[in-house]
Order: sequence, then structure tokens, then C-alpha cells
Amino acid sequence: MTKFLITGASSGIGKAVAKKLAARGAMLLLNSRSAERLGPVGGECIAAGGTGVVHAADLTTPGVVEGLFKAAQDQLGGLDAVIHCAGVGLIKPTLETTDAEFSRVMNVNARATFLVAREACRFFSAQKQGLFITLPGILGRVGMRNAAAYAASKFAVTGMLKSMALEFQRSGVRICLLHLGGVDTPFWDNLQMTVQRDRMIPVEVAADAVISAVDLPSHLVLNEIVIQPESHQM
Repeated sequence: MTKFLITGASSGIGKAVAKKLAARGAMLLLNSRSAERLGPVGGECIAAGGTGVVHAADLTTPGVVEGLFKAAQDQLGGLDAVIHCAGVGLIKPTLETTDAEFSRVMNVNARATFLVAREACRFFSAQKQGLFITLPGILGRVGMRNAAAYAASKFAVTGMLKSMALEFQRSGVRICLLHLGGVDTPFWDNLQMTVQRDRMIPVEVAADAVISAVDLPSHLVLNEIVIQPESHQM
């Protein structure tokens, strides 16, 4: 695989994956909402030996996702895989969560994922092959105190992608869900929650999990994987 669309590429897992793929000489279309943060990542990818084409845009804006796939075709000459890392966090007691907050987290985490996955399935089924990877996290499988809205958005992603996997299983589309618990990324910087970041999954380990899914032979798919800190084992 050589051609990738990576969303949420300006920081965290998306950035780490982009740099690892760039070191292999991959062609990358990088997306995030922040042009200021995304631009330097594109430069780092080019310096590492890859191609870093940046496309800063909000995935929830109508037409943006379709535009990303057109850009992938026009600027990369196609796609082998989509690695969807974009999302927002919300850790807050239920009674303090506003309707606007719930709507925002569902819009970014569930609706935008649907839009990206839908276009990926359209693109990949037309060419009879392609890999879609996303990261619902552990809260796409189990609940957590003070995370009702966030877990709702991530459970939605899990159910949605499992349904798409069945719908497109004979179309050459492979779908991978990574349920990673507690990755040490900037996700936690602004959340009102006490966490032991030194006990979390290092971002490089999380990125390696994504790469392991990419590296499988094209007739195999890593459907789901769970990685958690030892203290959070289920």
C-alpha cells in the first residue's frame, strides 16, 4: 500500500501514523480542521521521504468529505487505504451535558465518521479493493462513568462500521476497528479528568497497531483489536 488518506492528522495517533508511513515513502493526503497545525505535519512527512499533501477542512461541513476523495484521486492518483482518526472528546457528568454538547460530539464522532466511511466504501467498492481503519476506542465497546455522550458516539461508530463491513464484504472493502484504551495524546489535555498518563498506551504503540492492520496481506483483515493499559484489563 502506498496511497493513504489520513484524517485527524495534525496531532496524536493520526500524526504518528502519517510520519511512520511517510518514512516508507507513502503518498499521503492529510486532513484536519487546523491548517496551522496540519501544515508542519505535511512538511515533516516530506522530510521523512513521503509525499504530504495537506487539506485542512472540517469534515462535518457539507461537501468536504466528497472533496477529499476527489483530491485523493486528482493529487495522489487514487487510494489504497483510509485511516480515520478525527474526533473530539467529552468527559462530563450526564446532568451537566448540554444538548449542544451532545449534538456536537455526535456530529463530529458519529456523523463525520459515517460520511468518511460511506465515501471510502463507494471509492473502494468501485475499484474492488481498499482498507478503511478507524479508532472507536475502548468506549466503543464498554461504557464509562461521566462519558454517556462520548460513549454514545463511539458505540454508534462500532455498530455502523460493523454493518458496513457486512454490506460491502463482497466488494473488496476491508474494515478495521481499533479499540484502544487510554492513548497518551493531546486528547486528554483539556479534559476535566484525573488520569495517569504515564500508564497510558504510548502514541507510538497505538500507531504501530494501525500499521499492523495496514501490513496484512490484501486477502486478510484485522476486523477488531483491543489494547488497554494493564490496570484497565477487562
